[in-house]
Amino acid sequence: MRHVLVLWHRWVGLAMAAFLIISGLTGTIIAFEDEIDAWLNPQLFQPAWQAGQPVLDAYHLQQLAQQQAPAGTLVDEVLFTLPEAHIVPGLTERVLAFRLSAADPQAMEMVADQLFIDPQTGASLGARKWGESPFQRATLITFLYKLHYSLALPGESGHLIMGVVALLWTLDTCVAFILTLPRRQTHAKKRFWHRWQPAWMVKWQASATRINFDLHRACGLWLCTVLLIFAWSSVMFNLRDQLYLPVMSKILPFDLSWRSVPKLDKPLASLPMPWPAAHVMARQAMQSFVHTHDLTIQFEDRLRLDRQRGVYMYSVHSSADLREDRGNTAILIDVYTGEIKGWWLPTHGEAGNTFSNWLGALHMGQVFGLPYRIFVSFTGIVLVMISITGVFIWSKKQSAKSKLGITN
Repeated sequence: MRHVLVLWHRWVGLAMAAFLIISGLTGTIIAFEDEIDAWLNPQLFQPAWQAGQPVLDAYHLQQLAQQQAPAGTLVDEVLFTLPEAHIVPGLTERVLAFRLSAADPQAMEMVADQLFIDPQTGASLGARKWGESPFQRATLITFLYKLHYSLALPGESGHLIMGVVALLWTLDTCVAFILTLPRRQTHAKKRFWHRWQPAWMVKWQASATRINFDLHRACGLWLCTVLLIFAWSSVMFNLRDQLYLPVMSKILPFDLSWRSVPKLDKPLASLPMPWPAAHVMARQAMQSFVHTHDLTIQFEDRLRLDRQRGVYMYSVHSSADLREDRGNTAILIDVYTGEIKGWWLPTHGEAGNTFSNWLGALHMGQVFGLPYRIFVSFTGIVLVMISITGVFIWSKKQSAKSKLGITN
């Protein structure tokens, strides 16, 4: 059995190596995507802030954004979390960046899907298409993000490829752990831990080949749990419907109301009502929702119109949220009646949703502040190192076999 596991680990690891190196390198960078993006593109993220000048009304900003949006695009959202006059402007992408949607649902391409607005003047700071190119400063970091989860391939092909890699990675992490365990001995003179202890250590005084092997094994063992979290969360992101939900639903209950609202036969051609009226309706629905679930609201985040499904998405930051900087407690309401059609609770909901949201937050470095983001970045470096040392181990064995005339 061990021989089969060794062959699995060797060849599956080799097949995954390039993909894991890409994921590790990009993950190391995008753990600090906000800071890097703001550094690369100060014209988008750092408007000329005027001390003492208040920010414009949220509805007015939405109107100005729509007026300055590229042709063929709509600004179907109002952002409520705006910087106050006494706050020095910094990493404020989610505050200033309006998400654009196509005016024509059949349109294949859009010129841009993000529009940046100065919250004090309403002037456009620029627009960009998320993930478009690695050769433009404005889209470099977003391209790396896209490369990380889908190889920046068009359509669903990249998602599926990385999803399969994530599944193999999950299984291989378990196999690798098993292979570190000491072999069973009927009359072992040493206790289990003493026989397992070398797997956790690196013999720095040994040869380069042995150090390479020890680094591969020990780093994988020390970070086994963390790597398993990253691997399985990658399955969740890329094969959610195909694999993750069918498997996890056997173990934990899920609420899927957020995704249960069907598309309309014909998308909404115009706003059902003015934004202030929609906001009042959304607030009333949210008050009922938080009362039912015993939540406390800290601040509003955004109100967005989904023309395809005929609902407003209204999000706030509540006591159920995991992230500190953005509201992910959200409801879907009917655009005419305000009836709640679905909701999203980071925690305080079904166990499956809470587990999945924690899994995603850990993967994306959205909890535990800066120290954990540094750890996420470090884990990406270690993943690259594990992949490279694995390839080196394989090449050394292949070289030894060639010298002995062994073909398999």
